[in-house]
Formats: sequence, C-alpha cells, structure tokens
Amino acid sequence: MSGPSLAEVEHADWPSLQQMCSDLGLNPKGRSAIVRMRVADHVRRRSPAPSWRPAREHQAALLLRLNHPDLAVRVWESTIHLDAPAPWVGLGYAQVSSGLFPEAAKSFSRATAMGDPSGNLHRAEALVAGGNFDGAAQAFDRFLATRPGDLRGLLMKASFLKRAGFEEESTKVLQTAVDLHPEAQGLRRTLGRSLLRAGHPAAAADALREATRQDPTDLDAMADEGVALLVAGRTREAIDVLRETLGRDPQRADALNNLGIAYLSMGNRKSAATNLKRAAKLFESPRILLNLGKALEGTRDRAEAVRAYEQALRLRPEDPEALAGLDRLARLTKAKSAKPKKAAGKPTKTAKTTKKSARPKDDSPAPPSTEMP
Repeated sequence: MSGPSLAEVEHADWPSLQQMCSDLGLNPKGRSAIVRMRVADHVRRRSPAPSWRPAREHQAALLLRLNHPDLAVRVWESTIHLDAPAPWVGLGYAQVSSGLFPEAAKSFSRATAMGDPSGNLHRAEALVAGGNFDGAAQAFDRFLATRPGDLRGLLMKASFLKRAGFEEESTKVLQTAVDLHPEAQGLRRTLGRSLLRAGHPAAAADALREATRQDPTDLDAMADEGVALLVAGRTREAIDVLRETLGRDPQRADALNNLGIAYLSMGNRKSAATNLKRAAKLFESPRILLNLGKALEGTRDRAEAVRAYEQALRLRPEDPEALAGLDRLARLTKAKSAKPKKAAGKPTKTAKTTKKSARPKDDSPAPPSTEMP
C-alpha cells in the first residue's frame, strides 16, 4: 500500500489526517498542525528520493566540457532530429573539438538548411579552423546577406580577415560595424587599433579620440591614441595624450614606455630614461628594457645601459637587439680606453686621425620601437 503524498498531507482535513495516522501507525492525538507535521515527516522519511537523469543533449554538452569530444559526438548523433537544428549545431562543435572540420562544416550546413541562420557563422568558424579561408569567406557573406547589420557577424568576419592577413579588408568591415552601430562600446577602439596595424596612424588617432569621447574612462583607447599620434609623427600631441593617460593611471607601463620613446625621438634622453625606468619597474618586459638601453646609450649611464640589455637577454636569450646594443657599448668602451692622452699645446694631425679612426661606425642607438609591452 502506498502512502499519501506531501501534497495530500498538506491539504487534508482533520478527519483525513486522523485516518492517515491510523493507516501509518502514528499517534493521531494533538493539535492539527502537530499531527500534520508528524505525518509529513513520516512521508519524507519513507518516500524514495526522486531519480534524475540528464537528457541526452545535456550529457553531450557536459562531455564536451569535460574534454571528451569523441564521446560527445556519439551522444549528439543519437539526439539528431530531422526537424531540429540545435542538435546539428551541438554535433558540429563536438566535431570541431575532435578535429573533424569538414564533418563539422556539413553539420552546420544542415542546421542552416533547417532554418538556423547562425549555422553559417558556425560553419565559417569550422572552415577557418580547417584552413579553408575561401569557404569561410563565402559562409560569412551568406550570413550577412540575410542579416546585413548583424554586429556579431561583422565582428566575426573582421576577426577572420585579420587572422587571414587581410588587415585592410578587416578594417573596412569594422568601419561598417561602427557606422551601423555607433553606440557599441569599445568598437571605435577596435577600429582604431586595426587602422594602426594597417598603416593608417592618423585615421587611427581620430578613431581612438572618438572612442575616448564616447567613453572618457576608456584609458586603453587614450593610451592607444598616444601610440597612433607618435607613429604619425605628431610627437608633441602624443606626449600630451600619454601624460594625460598617466595622470589618470600612473601605473600604466605601456604609456610610460611610449612616453619615453616620444621624449627620445625629440632628443630628450633624460626624460626618456626616467619614464622607461619607471616602466621597467612596473613591468619587466624585453621591449621596455631594450628601449631603456637605447635611451641610456647616449648618456653617461652606459653601465646601466649594459645592465638593461643583459636583463633583456635573461628574459629573451639571443635577442638580436640586445646583442647589438652590447656590441655597440663594448666598441665605445674599447675606443675610449684606446684614446691617446692630449699632449700639451695644439693637438697634432696624427692625434686627430687616431681619434677619428677609433670611433665606431655605428655608435647611435637604433630607432626605438612603439611596440606595446
């Protein structure tokens, strides 16, 4: 005989509660609330725990998260329906994780045929992973033909073009995204960085300035604007922007690095070295240390320049810039030690010739890089 359910106990009247107590062998005496609680506790203790088993699609998703894509493929295959696109999408991602890129592209195509337009985006990802860039471009175009202003599709296409090495085309897609979605946060910063990589620093500076106007708290865009201005040759403007960035966040090693480069390009080695030293203390990067070494080469702190290059070599052994810098400093030191002492009176022609021949061919530091640390 099965006992009452908790719902029946909760809604039973007093005679029914007494009958339940008699049937279950419980004490029926007491207030109704106490008797009701007595019966409910008995039902909870005696009732079996409810059984639960995840659905097949849940099992497949869990197996993929647990890094068992092969098992996930089999489970997804068992959930396939002729009228449901979702299992085909899940199967496609499991096949991508298994390295079955052509099979994944076919699965995503089935999802698209069943009415899921995002299947083309998933198919493009699978084709890119498999190295089929032409097919991926066609898949992106098919999706955007049905949804021309879809921000996700535009950003994925721009990312794909960048990975494929088509920086100019990627920038054009990002410009379209900005024109269609001017309210999107961070989109102008992405466009500015793409323009900078594509070799358009002036346009990049304009886009990054607009990004800062849209969001005055976006210090990444402000710091990148300083880089774009520096690459464009507008050094004084770059210094102003980078100093404003550091005024808001003095701990930005990238801004300190690029401010040092800006001062160095203007011949202010002292200010350049000061900012680059601060950057190196905040972030021990080979790029910053190389820039610091170049700034110190033209000063009296050549021993510090040697230490900067040696530190860069510890982080990145056999770095050609660091080795070249140490070679220049060694030649300068050797030439200085070999320099003859000045004789009393007017120096002779021979002494002048010796001084000129002892000077190394290239004792000036190489142009500093604006690479981000």
